[in-house]
Amino acid sequence: MTELDAFILAAALLLLTPGPTNTLLAAGGAIMGARRALPLITAELLGYATAILALEVFVAPLAESLAWVRLSLRIGCALYLAYTAWLIWRAPQDDAERAITWRRVFFATLSNPKALVFVFVILPPRSIGVADLVQPYAIILFALMALAGGAWVSLGAAIRAGVGGRGGLAIRRTSSVVVAIFSVLILASILPPAASTAAPIHTVGGR
Repeated sequence: MTELDAFILAAALLLLTPGPTNTLLAAGGAIMGARRALPLITAELLGYATAILALEVFVAPLAESLAWVRLSLRIGCALYLAYTAWLIWRAPQDDAERAITWRRVFFATLSNPKALVFVFVILPPRSIGVADLVQPYAIILFALMALAGGAWVSLGAAIRAGVGGRGGLAIRRTSSVVVAIFSVLILASILPPAASTAAPIHTVGGR
């Protein structure tokens, strides 16, 4: 397997795994239908592009020397996802479509931890140069993002068809819970491992 093949496989697997963006795309397809939810994919693409560019240009150089930069970024991502989950949960039933908006998908993607994985794990190092990074890696990556986003919208639309357009509240509430779980997982990932507090056991008369 070539380096490019490994990159495509890793990026595709990461993009297809459930996450905040994919959850909102699927919810959009389930609530609005595939045709009306497709514009949400542009929010995903722009969100990832903005996040990856900002991480590559500003954050990566600082994160290599300042540990608090990455920590602050994770906390900010978690807080925004928690806020998004709350907004989706409390949206009125008769206003369900406004719970999944282009702006919310964009900002959820902007704060998606997957962008960190792309920059620090999957994409080649910045030392290869901008031209080599864009062609072919960035082009292939954004093509995969569009395909994965379309797959999640289609999945949501299939769920909508399966329930005959009913169950919008359950779908929205489930999406809210999933996004909230990702927020909790991000916060849990930055907590230091608990130190063992168990006291040594002494036997009577033992040494």
